[in-house]
Amino acid sequence: MVREAGALSFEALQRRAAVGRRDVPRLAESLPAHVIVFDALQLDGQELLGRPYREHRALLEALFTASLAPPWTLCSMTTDVDKAQRWMSTWTQVPGVEGVL
Repeated sequence: MVREAGALSFEALQRRAAVGRRDVPRLAESLPAHVIVFDALQLDGQELLGRPYREHRALLEALFTASLAPPWTLCSMTTDVDKAQRWMSTWTQVPGVEGVL
């Protein structure tokens, strides 16, 4: 994701992706990108597809605790229905968010 003018901007992300190698350092400074991770299908050579999501999530949380920091971000998640409903009722108020995955 890329923020531009205080909002998430898919257009700015596309501009970053379309530049040549020599422009990367300049854009990394002016439009830093962040990676938001929500799942892992394979980790350290271990296939996770047949395992429950809660196991994927536990492995991701351990990975982030041990070694990942910005620009890597672990996506928020919940199994609490009330919390999820609050999130779903407010996501459209966040500037630049075009959808929910």
